[in-house]
Amino acid sequence: MKHCPTRPFMVVFFLLFLVASNTINATSVDTSQLTVKTKQGMVKGMTNQNICIWKGIRYAKAPSGELRFREPQSPDSWTGVKDATVFGPVAPQMKKILIGNEPQGEDCLSLNVWSPGADAKKRPVMVWIHGGGFVGGSGSSDMYDATSIAQRGDVVVVTINYRLGPTGFLYFKDMPGSAGKFEDNLGIKDQVAALKWVKENIAAFGGDPDAVTIFGESAGGISVETLMAVPPAKGLFKRAIVESGPAGDVWTPKMATRVTTLYLQQLGLTPDSLYKLKLLPIDTLNSAMRRLMQVLIADPSLPKTFAPTVDGGFLPHDLMTAIKNGQSNGVDLLIGTNKNEANLFAMKKLNMLPITEEQMKPYLNRFSPAVQKQITSAYKDYPSRDGILELLTDGIFTMPSVKFAELQSAQANTYMYRFDWTSKPLTWVGLKSCHGLEIPFVFNTFNTKMGKKILFLSNNKKIHQISDQMQQAWVNFARTGNPNASGKEDWKKYEPATRTTLIYDKKGYICQDPKSTQRQAWADLNIFE
Repeated sequence: MKHCPTRPFMVVFFLLFLVASNTINATSVDTSQLTVKTKQGMVKGMTNQNICIWKGIRYAKAPSGELRFREPQSPDSWTGVKDATVFGPVAPQMKKILIGNEPQGEDCLSLNVWSPGADAKKRPVMVWIHGGGFVGGSGSSDMYDATSIAQRGDVVVVTINYRLGPTGFLYFKDMPGSAGKFEDNLGIKDQVAALKWVKENIAAFGGDPDAVTIFGESAGGISVETLMAVPPAKGLFKRAIVESGPAGDVWTPKMATRVTTLYLQQLGLTPDSLYKLKLLPIDTLNSAMRRLMQVLIADPSLPKTFAPTVDGGFLPHDLMTAIKNGQSNGVDLLIGTNKNEANLFAMKKLNMLPITEEQMKPYLNRFSPAVQKQITSAYKDYPSRDGILELLTDGIFTMPSVKFAELQSAQANTYMYRFDWTSKPLTWVGLKSCHGLEIPFVFNTFNTKMGKKILFLSNNKKIHQISDQMQQAWVNFARTGNPNASGKEDWKKYEPATRTTLIYDKKGYICQDPKSTQRQAWADLNIFE
């Protein structure tokens, strides 16, 4: 592994941390700004810490009844002033792990807005797309409270809900009787509809519709990558931030049809009886989803989460091919992963990944013996548990992100980071710098259940310092397409010749081509192209 000399994080700190110039003044909010006129009607919000907030604004009709499994439709207009102080229902989902006791419902296509003021200031806009494997999560999670980002950067932040699991990502194109009644990639089409709402309405909330940055983590990161690849999203955003988005995790039509067929079997349905999907209670659909997940986790040949499908129309190509073809030309990109992504999915509660050499065989057998040796020999700790998880982290997250960054660097400004910070408690339980750990750092939401666990037995001052640095970098990027402070270029653009990467850790540093040995082992296989 290539050695990267450490450089005190204070260097990056002073380059990225511009609180004095970018944080809004702590003056009281003009309450007259809380009532805003959207294209459909008036909404009235609330304030928190001198930030105006509007919750539960519908950007599409409820996708229920005949609209279930159909593309999102523009919402109806209304008269009077709608209350926008309560989050809307979250998308129906099988578990409450990611949403707690938030109410669910099919009338879930809503969004939330945080803004320093509903004025004519034309601030940069950041649209957050939540993760959760395309089967869980919501834009109203307390982890994504955008008050801190809006305060620090004088930006407008939008979080969205979109359809999940069976109602958002089943694939019907090759099934009889689906034409005109069942459509595909609905969760991503919901996201496009939300971005169109932002384009049409965000100026009234103090945002600039021509300066939109989309950002997301995990399935939200894949969503960002997918939106960069779909023609209908072209022109709806200017920049993109991808946190831990495995760009290889999209379905072929064959895999999507297989998963959809398996789901129908959980309901006792066949492709000839699709119409019944529109009649069944949503709880029945969720129960079938629970059973399907057990099937997916038990079979190494099947995916462990849902995903968009390369349908040849809305999503014409796989993500790497789309980027290589220039679909996202001119879209600035900030992309990165966490050092120990796979550790979360190997925990007993999830049990989604192998942790022994025997369990790895089905995953490696798709390669020839020579290729298997090439991959495994790049990891000195293989086949120990740590070595296996390092290999899986690279194969699922790191190397696809590296390839995505490499391809996009030919199209626009591209920057790469890696999040390495961990704590003793996280190391003790085997998580380390696991998947999703960076989220409270980006949003500065350490007052949440997850955030408090991060603070436990840790250096709180250092944690908040790292959070300040990350948040400011994200805001800088949304503002200019460059995460550095104005006039500074310590964090260089990502290019194949140098592969500059900013490492976020207790002592952060700039690194050229981290994990070069492993990268070369994967790169020689050309499996991410």
